[in-house]
Parts: sequence; C-alpha cells; structure tokens
Amino acid sequence: MILPAEKSTKNIFLEIFNNHWNEFKSLYPNYDLDYYDDVIMSIMKCSDYEYGFKQYFCLKCGQDSKIVSFSCKSPFCLTCGRTRGEKYSHKIRSILHPEVKYRHVVLTIPEQFRWIFYRNRKDFKLFNKFFKAGWKCVQDFVSEALGRSVDCGCLMVIHTVGRNCKYNPHIHVLIMAGGVDNHSSRWVPLEKFDYKILHQSWKKLLLEMFGEFDETNEHVELIKAVDEKYKKGFVGRIESGYLPKNARHLIRYISKYFCRPQMSIRRIKNYDRESQSVEIEYRSHRSKKVEKEKIDVLEFIGRMVQQIMPKGFQNIRYFGLQARKNQERLNFVISRAVGSLNLPENKEERVCQKAKPLKYRDLIKIWWRKDPLSCRSCNCQMELARIWRPLKGFVFSVFKKLFGVDVGPPGNLPKFCFQQE
Repeated sequence: MILPAEKSTKNIFLEIFNNHWNEFKSLYPNYDLDYYDDVIMSIMKCSDYEYGFKQYFCLKCGQDSKIVSFSCKSPFCLTCGRTRGEKYSHKIRSILHPEVKYRHVVLTIPEQFRWIFYRNRKDFKLFNKFFKAGWKCVQDFVSEALGRSVDCGCLMVIHTVGRNCKYNPHIHVLIMAGGVDNHSSRWVPLEKFDYKILHQSWKKLLLEMFGEFDETNEHVELIKAVDEKYKKGFVGRIESGYLPKNARHLIRYISKYFCRPQMSIRRIKNYDRESQSVEIEYRSHRSKKVEKEKIDVLEFIGRMVQQIMPKGFQNIRYFGLQARKNQERLNFVISRAVGSLNLPENKEERVCQKAKPLKYRDLIKIWWRKDPLSCRSCNCQMELARIWRPLKGFVFSVFKKLFGVDVGPPGNLPKFCFQQE
C-alpha cells in the first residue's frame, strides 16, 4: 500500500514503514507473515476518510458539522495508542482500591535470557509463565516481608523493550502495600522491608521458570552460569514512595506502552531519506539524561515490530485481591480489613463502581478542554447524522430517515461517498 502524500508528510512513523516495510520483510523473512502485514496495513488506513467515518451535524441551526474518521484501534498505532492508553489508565484507576496504598515494582531479567524471549516472541507460552513467576514472586515477597501468611494483590503489565526500544522484556507491577492476614482477616501494611528478599525471590522463581520451560535441556548450562554470576539476585526495583502520590502519571506511563509502541512522533528527531537513517531520542536510566541515537532505518523498523505481541495476547493481568472477577466481593473484604468507615452491613449492598468508558468526546475534553461536538454557531450539541463505510455506503443516515433518501450535503463530505450511493 502506498500512503497518500498528505499523510506521508505529516507522520514520519508511517512514512518510514511505507518506504521500507517490503525491504525489511525481504531481509528478515520471520516477519514476512500475514499477521504482521495486517498490523502494518491497519495503521496505514487509520483515520483515513476513505475507510469510513461518522458525521455529526447541528440539527438546530444547520450551520456546523464535523467528520470523525474511523480509527484502526491497533496497539501498534501511535495515534490510536494515545486513545487506548488514556482509556486503560482511566479504567485502571477505577479498579485500584481507594482505601489501599500501592507501590510500583519493576521485575527485570538478566540480558543473557533476552534472546530466549525474542526467539519465542510469537508464542504465548513463555510470556504466560513470565506472568506466573512474577505473581509468585509478589506473593512470596509480601508474605516474607510481613513475616506472616497474607492474601495480597497486584496488577502486572509486560513491556518488551527498554526506553531505547532495544529488546528487554520486563514486568511493571502495581502491588498492594500490604495484605489481609489469613488468620485474623485484618489488613497488615507493608512499610519497611529488606530489598534482598525481593531480589533473591525473583532470582529463584525466574530460574525455576526457565528450567520448566527448557523441556529439551538446551539451556541448562546457561541457567547455571547466570545463577553463579548473580549471587545477590536479579534486579527488582521498588519505587520509594507510595501511590497515589503520582499515580496518574505512573498509570499513564504503564498503560501507554502496552497500547502503542515504545515510541512517539516527537522522539523521532530526524529521518534522513538519503542515508536511510533515523535519529531518535530517549531518557536514559543510567545517565538520567535525554540521549540521542542514530540508527539504520531497517533497525528502527525492527525495534518497532518486535514489540508486536502475539495475536490475542493480553499483556495486562490482575492477580489475587486485585483480580477483576472477584472485585465486588473483595472490595468488601479489603474495606472491612482496612477499617473503611463507609462499609455497608452486607457485601451484597456494596455496588462495584465500574468506570464509565471514555468516548471520543470525553477524550477531547480531557486533552484540549473543549467540546468537539459543540456547534460553533449556536453552541448546541451536534448530533450523529451519518455513518459511512467503504463498499456499504451510508449504513446510517438521519436524512434517509427524514426524506427517504440521502440527497447529499449539508456538511463538507468527501465526494467519493456519494459516488457509491
């Protein structure tokens, strides 16, 4: 597919893929699959009127209209990723228990194991085991740090790359800072603890995970070498402060990178079409500064597409007390354990408050502080007037309902949509 000229100049990310995707596939045949082609084609079509749109119209004064094109909703789309990220962060905030404090934990893996993940990136099996090992680590860590058996909960998100987009699988965890004692049913806060507990527990469980995954004993020597090298355990970083001090920023950070690639248009500083190179910038964990890196355009594409997860894979999971299937019941348990003053007498009386899904209009209000469907002439709210889809034409038209046929304008509609009628 060739991008329209106006799109290629406005979006460098799409232009790079449009110019070099076929070349990349020929050089790396592992990516020459229908699944990857479908993902790339979907982002090319995103927000293009030719692939469908809705028209809103002021039915009161008839002076204003707005066309909203359909989005691809792909987790690989930078444009849709912002929308998906905002919706997920809104949803996550509603799931976290307001009476409970949270901590942010990052569970990483030694660089010697990264290639094993990369080789199995198209399969659910290893990533599912990665989640289970992380959850077991959280359970062991909280119980050992508190010195008693407790029920705890967390939310986990897998990120497959670091800030420079090199392959580096790791897990972000929003962990309840405490747990419900299994004997007294009281809430026990997690305040002071030894970081060594987390490092050693994560090392033990991750090595066990790789051992179970290695059914042919291919990696036995590698596992032994890594065990010997990292005597103090594997890195498991815990942020010093509690949430929700800066919860909104953190939740947005966690959610946006499973809703879109670890990249933004602003971070692509230069695309040199002659030398076929791309310059990107990122904030380094080591130097704590913004650094720039110039890489070949095909390497840039490789760093992007390696972030595409297997079809249907859910890279956000909820465990223990935070599990969504038990949210209503466990809201009662946690509220009782932490001594909530607004606790009803019976758990049946406690209504699980679900977040209202954010829609296009809500997002524009959040981002730009204005109502996109407000008529610029009379300030009344515009109503949905038409829905147009390729090959089907107008699948909905308020004018068809009123007059029996859609006669065309009002509204600045593309000419091609009437050629099909």
